[in-house]
Amino acid sequence: MYGIVLTRPDGDKRLFGRLRRSSNGDVYAIWAEDQSPRNLAIGSHPHASYHADGRLHSKTYDRAAIIRRLQTPDKQFRDNQPMEATNADRAVSPTLPPFAGHFDDVFEIPLGLITGNPNQSIAVDVVEPGSVPVRATRKDTVLAEKVFRDEVPWIVVSLVETPDTL
Repeated sequence: MYGIVLTRPDGDKRLFGRLRRSSNGDVYAIWAEDQSPRNLAIGSHPHASYHADGRLHSKTYDRAAIIRRLQTPDKQFRDNQPMEATNADRAVSPTLPPFAGHFDDVFEIPLGLITGNPNQSIAVDVVEPGSVPVRATRKDTVLAEKVFRDEVPWIVVSLVETPDTL
């Protein structure tokens, strides 16, 4: 399992999300939940799942959305596939959970890179080795990125900023 971690200027680390592969080949991007009492009572469990059979969906409050059938995320995977993106300004929330637990690797994002602009996102893509993620526009700026290369397809996590005007 991999962590997406925000590092604050004082060294405090907060969990933004987790990435996981199951033994049968599913790939999951699981966003950390706001730890406020109101949200914990509801439990949204936001995540995206790219299943071994090629089914990709986003899910929150136990409801799947944007369900698609794609190529299978296995060793024959070709090109690239965006999995999920979420607004980066969630990172400034004081109620993200503290970073804890065991992770095989971590993508650390300095909080100073996140400006609060709505045009910043944290994106998760699966890619064929040597391929690059799809960007929303050809003018996007990658502010930080980490590629997890343990298995094929690779998992890429990016902090991306799209231009204010195209």
